[in-house]
Amino acid sequence: MIANAATIDAATFGKVLDPIITNVVNPIVELMFAVALLAFAYGVLQVVMNSADSEAHAKGKASIFWGIVGMFIMFSALGIIHIIAGTVGQF
Repeated sequence: MIANAATIDAATFGKVLDPIITNVVNPIVELMFAVALLAFAYGVLQVVMNSADSEAHAKGKASIFWGIVGMFIMFSALGIIHIIAGTVGQF
């Protein structure tokens, strides 16, 4: 069994990996990016609409910060996924 596992080549691994990336990972990453974008937009609206209220202004700034962090993480994850997929011969 172990000897057979070592004979799997990159093309076979890529054929197995491609549907998983396309049908599972990419939609999850895109959904999480959208959530982060909504958090960012919500924070911007809080800052703009409640500029007089310092507590709401602080919450808005926190939402902006975490929205940017979330978008950065999702963009990085997508890049890493494409690098790995490109390494095994996909995309």
